[in-house]
Amino acid sequence: MKSDRDVQTQVFITVDTEVWPRSDNWRETKMAADMDRDIYGVTTWGEYGLRYQLEVLNRFGLTAAFFVESLFASAIGPSRLREIVALIQSHGQDVQLHVHPEWLQWMPQPVVRETRSQYLKQFTADEQRTLIGLALENLRASGADAVCAFRAGNYGANFDTLRALNGLGLRFDTSYNFPYLATQCGMALSQPLLQPRCIDGVIEYPITFFEDWPRHSRLLQLTACSSGEIIHVLTEAHRRGRRSVVLVSHSFELLKNRKTPGKPLLPDETCIARFERLCRFLSEHSAQFRTTTFSDLSPSVAAEREPDMLRSNPVRTVKRYAQQAMRRFA
Repeated sequence: MKSDRDVQTQVFITVDTEVWPRSDNWRETKMAADMDRDIYGVTTWGEYGLRYQLEVLNRFGLTAAFFVESLFASAIGPSRLREIVALIQSHGQDVQLHVHPEWLQWMPQPVVRETRSQYLKQFTADEQRTLIGLALENLRASGADAVCAFRAGNYGANFDTLRALNGLGLRFDTSYNFPYLATQCGMALSQPLLQPRCIDGVIEYPITFFEDWPRHSRLLQLTACSSGEIIHVLTEAHRRGRRSVVLVSHSFELLKNRKTPGKPLLPDETCIARFERLCRFLSEHSAQFRTTTFSDLSPSVAAEREPDMLRSNPVRTVKRYAQQAMRRFA
């Protein structure tokens, strides 16, 4: 009989794939410069966005779930969204749904009355179903062939969001973000959610977090954690019998100066090294870890004992602070 340590831990590398209208003539160019920055990560030193990330994943034989923001197609038309979906699927990777309601303010004909809200939780249940339904329609019309999972932009979901997803036939959500419950995420429960659970007809896969200081939690995100912390969390999750780990990234995660006007877009060497090290680690430890996607999951979840909280230690945290300081000034 297999022990918990003999069972592979499912690792979900999730990449929020989104573009924002920062260029002066974004409507006329259908966001050409914005696509180069936010989606493709075009720098003088090469590309470090979507194409690069897909190439690295395929080189190491890994799979990932790309949560593609699709409301933007209702503002500029479907061509750019089709371009993104086709690229991801041509590399054998998974396309899932991501929604940022901020795009309502740029739509010629908004589908709900309020157009300035940043979080889905600020909309009524019916409005959320309308917004998510439109985004889902955009994504499927652009060629996405196995959409079954969702993440709210800024993690700004609440339980109405899950009920909307259930009504639209989406089986999985991964918006629950424990470190953000006091601010952006509106999915507070009586106890921290540490493993997948069916809530309101949808299976919620919580984004993995860990305690980096006593009584302080940190999201497992590429830009937020050092390589040592990420690998420690993965190793501890497997050792403790965790069935799944969810890691967050973005299409523009490996870049610097993305929001700084007048400064050139630069590759973030620290985050690039983290990404490559993560992929190499998962490839070399395939007996313990298996990267997977939501379209490969059964629409049910087995009852399991509640796992322990994952913890790092202050030494790793201090090392990360030093690394982040060097990253900012490099």
